[in-house]
Amino acid sequence: MTALMHRSVLQLDSRDNVLIALTDLKGSEGIEFAGHIYTPSKNVAAKHKFAMRSLEVGDDVIMYGVLVGRAVKAIAAGEILTTSNIQHQASAFHEQSDEFHWEPPDVSRLTNRTFLGYRRSDWQVGTRNYWLVVPLVFCENKNIQVLKQALEEELGFAAPQLYRRQVAELAKAYREGKTGGLDVRAEAASPQRSRLFENIDGIRFLVHEGGCGGTREDSNNLCGLIAGYIHHPNVAGATVLSLGCQHAQIGILREEIRKRSPKFDKPLFILEQQRSGSEAAMMSEAIRQTFLGLVEANKAQRAPAPLADLCVGLKCGGSDGFSGISANPAIGHTADLLAALGGRTILSEFPELCGVEQELINRGKSKAVGNRFIQLMRDYAARAAAVRSGFDMNPSPGNMRDGLLTDAMKSAGAAKKGGTSPVAAVLDFP
Repeated sequence: MTALMHRSVLQLDSRDNVLIALTDLKGSEGIEFAGHIYTPSKNVAAKHKFAMRSLEVGDDVIMYGVLVGRAVKAIAAGEILTTSNIQHQASAFHEQSDEFHWEPPDVSRLTNRTFLGYRRSDWQVGTRNYWLVVPLVFCENKNIQVLKQALEEELGFAAPQLYRRQVAELAKAYREGKTGGLDVRAEAASPQRSRLFENIDGIRFLVHEGGCGGTREDSNNLCGLIAGYIHHPNVAGATVLSLGCQHAQIGILREEIRKRSPKFDKPLFILEQQRSGSEAAMMSEAIRQTFLGLVEANKAQRAPAPLADLCVGLKCGGSDGFSGISANPAIGHTADLLAALGGRTILSEFPELCGVEQELINRGKSKAVGNRFIQLMRDYAARAAAVRSGFDMNPSPGNMRDGLLTDAMKSAGAAKKGGTSPVAAVLDFP
């Protein structure tokens, strides 16, 4: 890919037929770029694109050197691209034809660098030391919230009571008829309670709306997702609350944990309400066991670990028209450095890989890896179609307002987070 940049516009690839506005452009003002004069027909906001040449109905829109859309109306040279004149279009893909060869970046200056992490017994290394509290079924969400309030506040993990104190001051002023006092601001915060367990970074309380109802596949996937969290190297141990009668059974969760960690040995406390004498008895036991687990988890110490032990998840935040030309390629370079050091990154969000499948297929370490990706992309597309949706409906109103007009356009930039290194494996949810 050969990018050409002017102070006000950018062409990402010499094959592209659109220019990206790097600043707000005024209509009818010519821009000299690569030996040509381009004149936007109207004002073009930064992050948006305009045509380099005239496009007829059905013509391809090319960006990053790949197909990202097609014209549904005639588009004049210099005309801004919008959701009314282009639609999503992505290239077809096929299995890997040639073996992939990668030239890793020079990482000699990083080979002896380390980070301070928590080494787990399965040799994973976490960057945090969290305790996890999670329900097996949504019926236990209320109890999770009760545990959150009790444990976070008393153990010093709660956020500073900034806004709670503000509400109290406002209520006090109102009761006393001091209308002028209703301008109380959040600065009047009480000091945060000191932590009891200094080597624990926090307690994470997860709630969800699954576990019962739906299909058995839903509950099995939920157990797999929770097992993944528990197996995560940032998690020291977990407390799980079960009602007892739901689809997502304790045995399924334990089996999913065994799949990920056959020699699993983290503290894991699972309490079932329908086998307890009462809800109060279960909650009291959950607090007791969790406290003892925190005592054990607090014994962990950070120790130097090589960068090869890092595994970094790559996921989009609030994407806009600049994400795919700035932050994402920078993260992609970081991913390549980590891969060259022997570490791993995970490129997630399959709907944001639509249109760049062939590049990822071709980067597979084997043809089997590429074929697995083909299978999953087609499966996900079929599932979306079954509920009258599709990858083409992925861009949000905020994406489109800031220049990401089609899913293929969004995907072409989103995939840059994955760098250029070989794809070692393709994993299904969860």
